[in-house]
Amino acid sequence: MTVEGLEAELAAVSRAEAPDDWALAAYRLAVAKSEAAGRPEDVDQALELLDAAARILTSDRAPVEHGRILTAAGNCHRAGGRAVRALELFDRAADLLASRAPANEQASALINVGLARGEAGRPGAGIEALNRAINLLSAPPPEPAMAGKDDEASRLLGAALINRAQARQALGQDDDLELAVGDYRAAVAALPAASLQSGMAAHGLGAAILELRRRGSGRGDPQDAVGAFEQSLSVLSHSSFPFHHAVARHSLALAYEARGEPNDLARALNSAHAAVAVFDPRLHATHWRTAHATLARIEAVLDDGHSTTGRSSHFARLLADTTETERELLLRDRLMRAASLPPTGMGADLDSLIGSLAELALDDYSTVLRSLIGVLMELPDPLLEAACETICRVHEDHDSTERLNEALDAVITDRLFGPQRVRVRDLLEANGWVRP
Repeated sequence: MTVEGLEAELAAVSRAEAPDDWALAAYRLAVAKSEAAGRPEDVDQALELLDAAARILTSDRAPVEHGRILTAAGNCHRAGGRAVRALELFDRAADLLASRAPANEQASALINVGLARGEAGRPGAGIEALNRAINLLSAPPPEPAMAGKDDEASRLLGAALINRAQARQALGQDDDLELAVGDYRAAVAALPAASLQSGMAAHGLGAAILELRRRGSGRGDPQDAVGAFEQSLSVLSHSSFPFHHAVARHSLALAYEARGEPNDLARALNSAHAAVAVFDPRLHATHWRTAHATLARIEAVLDDGHSTTGRSSHFARLLADTTETERELLLRDRLMRAASLPPTGMGADLDSLIGSLAELALDDYSTVLRSLIGVLMELPDPLLEAACETICRVHEDHDSTERLNEALDAVITDRLFGPQRVRVRDLLEANGWVRP
């Protein structure tokens, strides 16, 4: 129900004649106001309603309801930056709900306590509360769960494990980090695979592994970190969660750099470039500067080792050197990012990409072009049309126009089926291409 609907519901109840009903309606309205709060006065109004409701549904008369009211008030204070007050309310709420509310609700209250203790600089005490929450959520239910209940328990268990992992990271010892890695793995296993929480848990896992490696303790395999960040990116997509996606792309760049396998620096450069392209230097100044420094550092190392320099040139060599599966994944990612740009930006990105590909050895160009044409056929028509225009222009301006056109025609014949061949050749010919 909307805030307006809840306000009407509250107005329809007499506080004098039905105080308990009024208090419950005030509680529901306060929660809605706090969750939709865009202004400080919304939170203040929510707190006033909760205070009035708590005076009616007292801890003696209605301990469970009073505990819920305290939880809502704690969330308001936490959102307002009043961590000490929030922790006090969460502690009281957890005590009231213990052994009275359903297990999931008791666990949720303890998660609030654990998180608030960590934010107050007491991670060890936070872990104690989170241990209790995890024990509640891990215990078998006394009877078969109803539909939907298991999902709620899994979500809460994942949240508790993530919060405990973060508290253990805050403690800072190597053994604590090892335990944090285990918590993150358990959270990933507990949470629905496509959920935001799952993506965040996978990112936390990768970050904890890299931190272990940086400490030089011999623990922390960067290959595991790469896998964790790739798993997080399967959820934290460029279109759905752009900021989180950029953070994960930068983390993946660091993991590739740490792993150090052939072509990993080029992979790292591509991933860092993707992060920088998303971060807004005005809104995400710290993240942008960090990712830009990573990008510059990796690019300098790559430029020092090759006669042909530049981000697109390094990316083109990576495409030529890798497997067909990875090549198509890289191209799909690069082209989808280009498609999300305004027309001018998309054109510039395609110019850079295709221009660098045309500088490869002819056999390598044919190999990459085969994957490029195949991936383009899966993507929106405007991107295919723009890419065909760019290919024609790049070929026309190249010293080996005829050989490039022959390679393009051979790829079209080999890679595409009848109607697709006609479609692509028509687009190319519309831009002046003459079939060899």
